[in-house]
Order: sequence, then structure tokens, then C-alpha cells
Amino acid sequence: MTRHARRARTARMLFALCTLAALFATATTPARAATDTSAQAAHLADRLRTNPVYVTDQFPREVPQSTAPAFAEVAERTGVPTYVIVLPALSATDPGLLDAVHKRLGRDGLYVLIDESQVADAVAHGVDVPADDAGTVALYEVPYDAGPLRRFERFAEVIAQGDEKAAAERAEAARARYDDGEEPAALYIGPSDRSDQSSLTGVLLTGVPLLILLLVPYVRRWWHRLPRAAATTGAASRKEVKASRALRRTLPVLALASAVAIAVGAPLVFDETRSSWSPRPRAIDLNARLDRVAEGLAQDPVYEDPESPRVLGSGRSARLRDRIRAFERSQDGGPVFVSLVPQLTEDESGGDEEAFAAAVHDKLGEDGVYVVADPASGYIDVFNHGLRLDGYSLLYDLPESITYGDDQADEAEDHLLGERLDALMTILDKTPRTDEPNAPGDPYPVTDPVTEDELPPLFGPDFWPALFMGVLAAGLVFGLVAGLLGIVRRVLRGRGQTAGSA
Repeated sequence: MTRHARRARTARMLFALCTLAALFATATTPARAATDTSAQAAHLADRLRTNPVYVTDQFPREVPQSTAPAFAEVAERTGVPTYVIVLPALSATDPGLLDAVHKRLGRDGLYVLIDESQVADAVAHGVDVPADDAGTVALYEVPYDAGPLRRFERFAEVIAQGDEKAAAERAEAARARYDDGEEPAALYIGPSDRSDQSSLTGVLLTGVPLLILLLVPYVRRWWHRLPRAAATTGAASRKEVKASRALRRTLPVLALASAVAIAVGAPLVFDETRSSWSPRPRAIDLNARLDRVAEGLAQDPVYEDPESPRVLGSGRSARLRDRIRAFERSQDGGPVFVSLVPQLTEDESGGDEEAFAAAVHDKLGEDGVYVVADPASGYIDVFNHGLRLDGYSLLYDLPESITYGDDQADEAEDHLLGERLDALMTILDKTPRTDEPNAPGDPYPVTDPVTEDELPPLFGPDFWPALFMGVLAAGLVFGLVAGLLGIVRRVLRGRGQTAGSA
């Protein structure tokens, strides 16, 4: 048994003891509603039975399903049977999820759970590998913005080495460096950094050539006007005239050359093009989750995400379906479609529930009330598509106890979604009917998932205003240098007069 497995068993025993103590201590209070992860574990085990690497379709903006072959290639480097699950962190909150998946799958090996950014957990069953230390190395040796695939590569590297002592020493050294402030440098820049790069390029492109044209002649004249210059002979004066003419011909060339060097060199120095490691998602990645939700709703008006813990008990689930059927048969009622699916900023809809509901409606092609209930956050949103209901009331006037939940719902693991959805059906029954379908309109367009990680061009909107700022900066520097040289000249002139009088 690995150290991680022993630790997990100890944690489960302590959890059981704490749970029993809590039950005795709170015998007079109602128990908190809990989620059921057995169905989630069974679903994930079925996916791994088909393919040892499973990448969710829930965050295509961050980890598209099309990256599955890349994760599979890395998993092969470990040298042991490796089963990989890539899942949102909010959907994998049960610390015993990997153990449950292993029990369902019945195959020994290294089980790895990866979320949006890192290797979240790893458990070894029947293989002797330094899973804990490999996870620590991947966490502390790799930059925070490197993405889960690169962290998994580092994890697999440590596993493949197979030396537990060396892995433990490497993990300890990585943690110590991190604690000492030696965090790995970030690999990517953001839009604000690109804005700074564009501004700097614009300032340099006009400022440097102007300073060459202004400062070089000024400094030369200043130098020749110093007191010692009065002793120059006529021959020397003629040489100075020739040098001055040559300088006037050379300066424009130097200024132009500096401008060309900056314009050509800046894109080579500031060569970043993306703000994230994330590959560009394909159309199939962006439609995968919408397709499965729509297919599920075509068979059943309540779709519970199989990748998330179940939040509806069998009794609540049956009651909700009964009330949906009753509403559909009621006067001016209609279909109700409930999607119990996490809403993430990295999903195809950018975490916009209205955009998600509209996309599912388009996929399903059937009018009705579309309810989006997030099993992770507990939020509920309702959108009317084509029914003669007051859609504005459903969107804006629902009680907060239904849309966001109260304190009791916040404390419950299932956010009391069953009770709140039941209360929502009561409100739907009482919602005013209208002569025509009533809805607020199309949702706001979401950020383009294909281009959202692309940095603005270097010679973009922030570059052009910086050209004028470069002119101002050149004038400011010229003024400061001229003032400083004027002070130096007066000081030297004063010293010369003092020496002459002496």
C-alpha cells in the first residue's frame, strides 16, 4: 500500500469518526442533505473501461476533448497502467473519488485526477510508484500558468524514474525553493502586458530617432563652446566644419536605422502570441456537451450531469418529473427542461447560463421553459423559449431563495436543489399567461472561445497613441539634458574666470 493510500484510509477513518460524533452532537437538528457520488464514479469507470484516458467536455476553452491523445501519450511514459480523468475541480470534490472509480473499474494501476490547472489527486492501486511526491514536484516545479498537460508531463517524468527516495528528495527540494520565494517564472503574458509592450514599442520608435536628431548636434555644439574651444586654430576650425557637414548627412541615416531596428526587433523580442497554454477548441469540442445535454433532454425532461455528484434523490427526482408533466398538461402550460449541469467560465458558453439555455434550445428544437440548475454553485436560472408565459417575471422576479438559495441551502452539500426546484414549479404554475410568447430576447454574445486567448497585435490600438508619447518623451529628455549641460557649462565658465583672475 502506498503512502497516499495509507493516508487516504486514515483520513476516511477520521472522517467516519467525526461524522458519528457530529450525528450524536446534533441529534436534535436536521441532517444536512448530501450528494451521491456513486453514480458519478460508475459513469467515470465506464468511460475508463473504453479508454484509459477520459477528458471531460465541460471546459473546452481550457482543456478541449481533442487533447485526450496528448494526455494518453504522456500517460504511457509512466511505465505502469495509468488511468487519467480530466474533470472540473468543482465536479471532483469527493476525496475518495479515485478509490471509488478503481473499485468500480476493478483494474489495478495508477489513477490520476486532473482539473483545469493541475494534477489534483493520484492514487496507486497494485503498483508501487511515488504518486504523492510526483504530484508535489509537478505542483512546485512547473509555472502556475503552464497548464495541466505540462504539469502531468512533469508528474509522469517522476513516476517513470521509479526511485522513491529520489522522488521524495526532489519533492522536498521543490517545496523548499517555492517556500523561499523561488517560484517558477510565468510562461505567458496577459493583455495588459501586451498593452505595455505596444506602448513601449511606440515610444521607442519615435523617441529614439528624435533624440538622435536633437541630442547629438546639441551635445557637439555644447562641447565646442566650452572655454578651451576658444584656443582652436584656423585649420582645426576647418576640420570642425567638415565634421559638422558629415554629421548632418549621417544623423538622418542613423535615426532612420534606429527606427527600422526597433520596428523589426520589437516583434522578435515581444514574440508572444497567446495568453494561455490552451489549444484552440474545435467545433466538435464546443458542441460536445450541448449535444449530450440536448440528447438527454429529448429522452427525459430532467438531465442530471453524470460527471457530477447527484443532487436529486430518487424521491425528489420522481416528484419533479410528475410536476413537469402536470405543468405541461395545464392550461397554456408546456414542456419544462431542467439541466443540472455545472456552469463554468471555461465551458462553451463562457459560464453564461442564458447562452447555455439558448444553445440547448436550438439543439433540441423544442419550445418550453429551460431551467439551468448548477449542482456545483447551487444557482438556478429560468428562461422561457416560446411559451405564452411572462418570461420577464421568470428571469427577473424569482425569489432569491430559489435563484441563489438561503443560508440553509448554502450549508447543504446538494444546495437543497430538489426543494428549490419543487418551489420553482409552484411559481411556474402561478406565472401569468400572455397572449404571445414573452421573453427578454437573445442572450448577449459570449467571448469567442477560439480567439479569446490570442494576444492583441504588437502594432495594435495601444501602439499608435504611444508614437505621440514618444515625441513628448524625447522632448522631455532633451530638455533635461540641455538644462544639465547648461549648468555644467556655467560651472566650468565660472571656474575659468576664477583661474584667469588669479
